[in-house]
Amino acid sequence: MTLTCYLLPPSPNNVKVLVALAAKNVAFDPVLVNPTERGPITEATGQPLTPAIVHDGIKLFDSHAIVRYLDANFPGPQLFSSDYAELKEIEGWERYMRNELGPIISRVFTYLFSEDKDANEPAAICAAFNAATADVEARLEGRDWLVGDRMTAADIFVASFLCPACLTEEQAANHEFWSWMHANLDLGEGREQTRAMAQRVLALMPSFAALAR
Repeated sequence: MTLTCYLLPPSPNNVKVLVALAAKNVAFDPVLVNPTERGPITEATGQPLTPAIVHDGIKLFDSHAIVRYLDANFPGPQLFSSDYAELKEIEGWERYMRNELGPIISRVFTYLFSEDKDANEPAAICAAFNAATADVEARLEGRDWLVGDRMTAADIFVASFLCPACLTEEQAANHEFWSWMHANLDLGEGREQTRAMAQRVLALMPSFAALAR
């Protein structure tokens, strides 16, 4: 049975699942959700949040749960690990994404949706982003990937929340929010390894136009 994926780009959590689907080479039917009319996803999955999947009678939401499901149930490159120590390291980066990068990107969306915008907020968000990416750069230590010698869920989790500052011009043009982030956020000085890692991950992401066909 073909997997159906309910999506609301340009959310980083949706990016996370799109990259995982591509990495595992999973064929899927995309359903783009209208943020002001969530009836179709609620009817299909019993809840209004994206991303969500329906596959072989299973209904699942929460991006982290979906990535784990894809890794456990489809062939292709392993995104987690059967090695205990390596798995714990991947999960450490998952917590880093939730606790360090996630709140920063939440500030971006809060700002973009605010009617009374604080003129100082973009610079403050960018400064917080710079501080967070310094940790990522230090941990890469000359390596291509965050854990081991291959792309894992750690890279997907982190890159999806670095996405706004690592998009190509063509990718940024896909959505007005991404255009703003591309113009106003940067990783900071000396983040070459972080940017390269994120762009390798994000290269797997399909275009919104392809999803809308």
